[in-house]
Amino acid sequence: MSDTKKSATYSKSQGNLAYERLESSIAHMDIQPGAFMTMADLQKQVGLGRTPVLEATRKLTDDTLLEMQAGIGIRITPIDLAREKRLLKIRRDLECFVLEMAIENESGLVRNQMHHLIQALHEAESNNDLRRFNDLDKRMDQLILEAANEPFVARTLRPLHTIFRRLGFLYQSHLGDATSINKNILIHIKILDAVLNRDVSSAISANHELMDFMHAMFEPLDRKLEPSFFDVSIKPLNADLY
Repeated sequence: MSDTKKSATYSKSQGNLAYERLESSIAHMDIQPGAFMTMADLQKQVGLGRTPVLEATRKLTDDTLLEMQAGIGIRITPIDLAREKRLLKIRRDLECFVLEMAIENESGLVRNQMHHLIQALHEAESNNDLRRFNDLDKRMDQLILEAANEPFVARTLRPLHTIFRRLGFLYQSHLGDATSINKNILIHIKILDAVLNRDVSSAISANHELMDFMHAMFEPLDRKLEPSFFDVSIKPLNADLY
């Protein structure tokens, strides 16, 4: 391989790594919604250089997870409950389509990974580990999209998955409990079981159950959490007391 090709491959792999690390930081709210950051801040966050981080920020901007604001900096897109409730309707239909395609196209290697993923989800259920579950949820989404093998839909769903992983992490961190976490895990296991059994009807039914579970988060999030949880630039009401 020529030095030029090696350099391009290295740059691409570093860019992908920067994207994965930033995406994880956003989904787990290590970087707060509405926060303004510089390129140097993001480089420090992921431990990588300017070029791969710049590549990652462009991709995350396309995903509507970042906002590039000239002369101000990079803003982590705030959580907009009204918008995300609308997006959930889109995700519901797309997930049904993807599940049908995944069941039709899945390979033996993907099925093997799904079997092991179910085991890992059961372990997360026993440990009540929210962050671990979030990572397994992402892996499940990736596997189903890989099995479906439709790049257009994958590009559409990928940012939606991150948006709702962040929302779910916020809900479970502040309003959820072991029961709600385990319920979510069991629904994911239902979906995987249905895909492995090539049962389209059960897969779609489990998907609707998952979308209903997420839809039920909106009302308590809106009613019980301060606006600053959704956009860190909003001053908390109790801050006026000091």
